[in-house]
Amino acid sequence: MRTKKVFKILGIILGVILIAVGCFVAYGYYMFNTSLIPKNEPFEHASHYIDPETALLNEGFKVCNENYIAQYYNTPELPYPNGKNGFRNYINLAYVNDNYSDSGYLNIRFIINCEGEVGRFVIHENNLDLEPSSFNEDLKNQLFKLTSEAKGWKPIVLYEDVRDSYMYVSYRIEDGEITEIIP
Repeated sequence: MRTKKVFKILGIILGVILIAVGCFVAYGYYMFNTSLIPKNEPFEHASHYIDPETALLNEGFKVCNENYIAQYYNTPELPYPNGKNGFRNYINLAYVNDNYSDSGYLNIRFIINCEGEVGRFVIHENNLDLEPSSFNEDLKNQLFKLTSEAKGWKPIVLYEDVRDSYMYVSYRIEDGEITEIIP
C-alpha cells in the first residue's frame, strides 16, 4: 500500500514537471517565433539596401543577381583596386585640399557587381561626433569622383561563385585633410 502511494506521488510530481516543461517550451516558441515579429512589416529591405531609384550613377549599372547582394567582408580579401594601400595611395595622390576646413566622416556606399563595375552610390555626411552634417560641395564632389572613377574594383567570390557586393569607403577628414580611409 505504501509503495502505491509513493508511485502515485512520484507520478503526480513527474506529471507536473512535464506540464511545466511543456508550458516553458511553448512559451519560448511563441516568444521567439511569433510575438516579436512586427504585425505590419515596416521594413521592405535590409538596412544595407541601396535604392536604385535614388542612388547616384545608377544609369546603365546592372547587378548580376538583384536578390543576392553580399557584403564586402564575406571574403578574406578586401575588394579595393590594388589593395587597400594602393587605393589609399591613389586617393592621397589625387586629392587636393583646396583650403577646406571641413571635419568629419564622408561615407560613400555603393555596389560592386560581379564584373567589377561600380554603381548605385549613396553619400552620407557626419561630423566627428557622428552627427549628420554637410561638407563643402567641392570636397564632397572631389572624393565622390575619385571613388567612383577608381578602376580595378574586385568582385567578391563566395563558394567559387563571383557575386555582387555592397561596399563602403569612409573618409575621416580633419580640417580638409584625409586622415584615415576606412575600412
